[in-house]
Amino acid sequence: MDSFCIQMPTAAPEEMADAAHDGKKLVRILVGGGAGKAAAALVLALHRSPGGVFLRGRALVYAYYGVLVAVALLGAVEVAVGFWVAGDPDRRRRWGRLAVWVSVIPLVVVAGLGGFAVLK
Repeated sequence: MDSFCIQMPTAAPEEMADAAHDGKKLVRILVGGGAGKAAAALVLALHRSPGGVFLRGRALVYAYYGVLVAVALLGAVEVAVGFWVAGDPDRRRRWGRLAVWVSVIPLVVVAGLGGFAVLK
């Protein structure tokens, strides 16, 4: 196997806009997105060695793996927030929307470090 690709859950912009008003869609976006980000970060950490600027020093290699572990943990927190919001979506929707907006940052980090197609 030369390469493999991690498919992120499809979330069209209109689905994300609807998630602000629908508790089930919000939970689906939180859990699916968090699990996808955590999986992508772990696959990058386990199957792809750092390249480019990260090869200039030992500290940068540690930073590369540290960022990937942090993104994986933030993905797990996003999944936990999704399950928490599912318990009472009417009262916790505001926190769920905040988590969706904050989750864009780890998504950009994972995409920037290696994308979602991990090559051997």
